[in-house]
Formats: sequence, C-alpha cells, structure tokens
Amino acid sequence: MKQVWGILKLVRWVNLLIIALSMYLFQYCVIVPQLHKVDMDPTLSLLYFTLLVLSVVFIAAAGNVVNAYLDYEQDAQYKPEKVIIGNYISLDTAFNLQLGFSVVGILIGFFLAYHFGNIRLGYIFLSATALLWLYSQVLKKFFLIGNVVVAALSAVVFVLPVLFEAHVTDYVQSEFQLRVALTIHTELKLYCFFAFVVSLIREIVKDAEDKEADAAYDMKTIPVVLPVWAVNAIVVSMMIGLMVVIGEVQWYFWQHGLKKNFWFCLFLLQFPILTNGCTVVISKSKQDYHNISVLLKLLMFFGIASMPAFYLFFTLWK
Repeated sequence: MKQVWGILKLVRWVNLLIIALSMYLFQYCVIVPQLHKVDMDPTLSLLYFTLLVLSVVFIAAAGNVVNAYLDYEQDAQYKPEKVIIGNYISLDTAFNLQLGFSVVGILIGFFLAYHFGNIRLGYIFLSATALLWLYSQVLKKFFLIGNVVVAALSAVVFVLPVLFEAHVTDYVQSEFQLRVALTIHTELKLYCFFAFVVSLIREIVKDAEDKEADAAYDMKTIPVVLPVWAVNAIVVSMMIGLMVVIGEVQWYFWQHGLKKNFWFCLFLLQFPILTNGCTVVISKSKQDYHNISVLLKLLMFFGIASMPAFYLFFTLWK
C-alpha cells in the first residue's frame, strides 16, 4: 500500500486528474454540443476518446516520473520531506515506470492515429514524450525555455481532441457548419491561452519556490537570474494580461445577455487572479511562492469548471 501511494504521489495524480478532466469536459461540454447543433456525432466515440485521454495521462505521468528521477539528488538535499524515490520506491522502479508509461502512451497514440487514418498525429505523442525528457534533462536549466515548453504542452491537451475531430477540421459543408467549427476553434484558442498563461505563471512561481536549490545546481531559471522584484513584476504583468483577455470575453457575454457567464468569470476567475496578483507583489519567501502555486492550481480548476458551468447556463438555466 505504501508503494502504491508513493507511485500516485510520484506521478502527481492530482495534475493527471486535472488533465483528464480538461479533456473530457472540453470534448463533452464544448465540442460535442456544438456538433449536435448540426446533427453530427463526434468522430471519437467514448471508448476511443478515453483511449486518447489515457495516452495523454500516461505520457504526462512518465514526464513527472522522469523529472523526479533526474532531480533525485537535488530533492534529497533540499526537499528531503518530499522525496519519494528511495523512500517509497527504488530508482530502478522509477526508471521502469517512466519507460512503461512512455511506451504505453505512445503506442495508444499511434494506434488512434492509424485507426482514424492520420498516422502523422501519432508523432505528436512521440514528440511530447521527447520534449518532457528534454525538459527534465536540459531545458529547465535555462532561462524561460523550460517554462514555455511545459506551458505549451499544457495547452496541447485541448488541441488534441480537435485534431482527431474530422467534422471540425475536414467536413465543413455549409455556412451553419462553418459557424459551429469557428465557435469550437474560438473556444479552443481561449482555453489554450488560459492554460498556457496560468501554467507559465505557475512554472515561474515554482522556480521561485525552488530558487535556492536551482542556484546551487547552477540552473539559470528566471528567479535565479533576476531579482525578486523583477520576477514578481513579470508574474503580475502576465496576470494583468490574463485579466484583460478574460475581461474582453466578459464584455462579449454582457453584450449578448449571458449574465451568468459574466458573473462566473468575475467571481471565480478575475477575483482569484486579482487576489493572487496582490499576494505576488509582497512575496519574498519560499513559503509565499508555495502558497501562490497552490492558489494557481485552484485557478486552473475554476478555469476547467467554466466548461460545464457555461454548458449548463446555455442548456438548463437560460
């Protein structure tokens, strides 16, 4: 039982749950309802979509294990209370786990790509696995590059269902179908933007939390290179940019009479971002940045929750 709990912590099961929820909710609260407006069924059945989610989750789990595996010495020295490898599972077990997760995730991805007649999609899964390895081994040591890679992979979670959805990408035959496809792509861009920016902010905040260890290992992360005030200014600036974009979406909701959507964004997105931004301004210590990281994960959850909320507002609570 101890080993099972160790594995769950090692793969960061909460993050994996967020990934799975993001994909399921985007598929069944955004893509499928839009397709039903033009009497179309999704290309991916529940079974095949579940396989797609499993592929992404396995690859993400492998990336988390790789990161912990390669950071073993650093974590043992600077975060001994959080070290899993060596306490719950061995180094060999961790290596075998990441290898197994990677292979299974890639194989499922290529199976789906082959089954739906576009083998090139399989290389997305292979590339993501390679990028996660490269990130853990090299990229995270450099200024900003590693942060951008992780944030981009977070956004790709929303892109994959659309890439596999032939009705959205290939078979637009009428003006109404075109409007539906454009609606899906617009929502895709917004959720990708939200996921990218929040993930990028959180990666920088986590680097600020781990600044001491990263500096000792000669890593050139943003908090190591720049002073605290500059790091905080960058984070706050990105938060302001995110608030501006959400504000534009809110203006659209208000103009079109979607008041429930407007208030959801105000209280569950804008207010938490504003609160976090005010907290960042006075942040200096490791604990300060840890608290912000936790709050940002809560913000991610609220962003995901907007999908079923908006769907219900449109269908049940007009």
